[in-house]
Amino acid sequence: MQIVSLNIGKIQHYNWRNGTYSAINKTPVLTDIELTTSGLLGNEQADKENHAGEEKALLVIPTSNYRFFEIEQPFGFLGENISLDKIEDSQIQIGDRLKIGSVILEVSQPRSPCWKLGQIMGSQLFVKKYSATGRVGFYCRVIQTGKLTQGQEVILQKTNQASVSIQALFVSQFNRHKTDNDWKNIQTAINHPALSQAWLSKLTKLAKKAQHD
Repeated sequence: MQIVSLNIGKIQHYNWRNGTYSAINKTPVLTDIELTTSGLLGNEQADKENHAGEEKALLVIPTSNYRFFEIEQPFGFLGENISLDKIEDSQIQIGDRLKIGSVILEVSQPRSPCWKLGQIMGSQLFVKKYSATGRVGFYCRVIQTGKLTQGQEVILQKTNQASVSIQALFVSQFNRHKTDNDWKNIQTAINHPALSQAWLSKLTKLAKKAQHD
């Protein structure tokens, strides 16, 4: 695997919903960039509640997702910090680690696409299509800081605990009529210590609600 594009976003004003601020559209950086536990130096977030924090320090999207959704835009258009080749959301699990030089990242949760993705794509129907496939990308926390640059090799270190893929987990929580396998995926994620607190809370509420339905 390799970092095909390393991207940062700056807060901009958009005329969406009578005016809003967003840093969803990111642009490639061609020089070394410092990575802290909060993310790439210089990367901004307008919505810090949903798109910031140490458990969502970096958004990673496989480059194959651009081909799958027939998006003919530069990498970073979907809001990712790292555009990663030769990997799929179906191959990445909660708790997996990515070693990039001296940097170590840990997969913490799937991306939860919001309405702003629909705005840049020109259709809110895209968000539903995007979500239904589970090819949503994933967030990472930073275990070890350092510098990143475009073209670096990325080594996948698989979690040694029972886990679930990003694609399977997102689809399982997204499905309205959940199967036994969906609940198994959700419980497996709940039990994994690397799952972000936000998704632990989300999935725990889903599981408790199901018990009372």
